[in-house]
Amino acid sequence: MGESVKPVGEVHVLGQSRAWPAIAIPGVILVVMIVVEVLFDLLNLLVLAFGAASVIVAVARLRNAVFADDLGLLVGDRSGLRRSYAWDEIERMGWVDAGMMWGSSLAVYPRGGPYDVPGPNASTNVGRIWRPGRRRSADPLPELLKTHGIKGLFDQ
Repeated sequence: MGESVKPVGEVHVLGQSRAWPAIAIPGVILVVMIVVEVLFDLLNLLVLAFGAASVIVAVARLRNAVFADDLGLLVGDRSGLRRSYAWDEIERMGWVDAGMMWGSSLAVYPRGGPYDVPGPNASTNVGRIWRPGRRRSADPLPELLKTHGIKGLFDQ
């Protein structure tokens, strides 16, 4: 992978993985399943596999985050910080929920021709995170979209 980049100017945190619910909730489900197995000799393999997969995904996305600086989007993961898209390359973007247990990702529709993939008619998901935390301050994404002239996912 490429080298880690440095942010330029003011940095906004768009989304960041939370560690405790990502590991604790599926971990509790696994512990309960093991206790039920020991006490009642009843094992539901589907729930056990779902809990184990959730813990694995949570650990894999533990340090994931999406930032925005003066130049564009930055994605942070285990390998460091990398630049994703510059502001002038983005036509529309917004958060997409990947389901109850699997987290969220930032969907970006880059500028380009009608048949480009990814492009204005086909998004790419950048910065998968595990359940964004509650915000202590206002969400910076709507203001950034307005400042840089980018549409939201459902804007016409």
